[in-house]
Amino acid sequence: MERNCFKTDLEYNLVPYKTVDLGLAAIQDKKIDVLIGPITINSDRALRASFSQPYFDTEMAILAPILDLTIWDRIQPFFSSTFLYAVLGLLLVLTFVGFLFWLAEGKYMSEEYGNSAIKGIGNGIWLAIVTMTTVGYGDYAPKTILGRFIIGSWMIISLIMATSFVAGIATTLSITSKEGKTITSLSHLDNKMVAIPANQRLINNVNLVGGKPVIVSNAKEGYSKLLNGEVDALVYDVIPLEYVFENSKKSDFVISKKNIFPQHYGFAFQEANALKKKIDLELLKLKEGDAVTRIINTWINNNE
Repeated sequence: MERNCFKTDLEYNLVPYKTVDLGLAAIQDKKIDVLIGPITINSDRALRASFSQPYFDTEMAILAPILDLTIWDRIQPFFSSTFLYAVLGLLLVLTFVGFLFWLAEGKYMSEEYGNSAIKGIGNGIWLAIVTMTTVGYGDYAPKTILGRFIIGSWMIISLIMATSFVAGIATTLSITSKEGKTITSLSHLDNKMVAIPANQRLINNVNLVGGKPVIVSNAKEGYSKLLNGEVDALVYDVIPLEYVFENSKKSDFVISKKNIFPQHYGFAFQEANALKKKIDLELLKLKEGDAVTRIINTWINNNE
């Protein structure tokens, strides 16, 4: 079948190939002059063919089911080792400040702070707590210069510590509430079954974060495995991923795009020649006029 190519005078015959690898093999065997389609440019393929200017830039994306938080998931951060260590550290600091205050003046004012070291240090800890929380009951107050210096220093230090402590808790709860258990980044793939293409770089990164790669030949196969519960997430090129993503399921799944492994689409040639230069110019014109983006968006929307 002969048709006019772009806005040039070129005439061409369309020869279909089921996979990119078969098309690249045909390029190497010089059975065809140019291979067009959703062909991502990488170093392995560049060894087998000469590529045109990239006509579209894309990336890998993650498709995963939306998982809501349970009550335990919401309160679990308060029982994490990080939170418990922070609380323990704060208690140790309060105890240290209370001890210093008892040494400074509580030890010498037994009538006011108690006759025993335990009671005196306990009252010093109480003073440290009310100072840090800015409650200031006034039941205990420093009277010596050294005591005032210790409590004055603690006022400044505790203000910074309390602000950081509260901010850390708020940030943890905010992130937990926003992301929930839904997989939205590669760091969430630990101990998860993940459908991915046969891309060695992607396989290595999934293994690195503790994920379990399940190789699929195309996005449709990976999406089918995700719907059947065979995998926990699907990582694939965002364009075919959006194409196979059924609209009826959009309330149950989410596609996360976080600049994962940027991809570039191009045409493959036998070698750099006049044909490549002519097509390069036409591709650049299409890209500069935003025509490629409109074409791809139309192609994706045709799946609706």
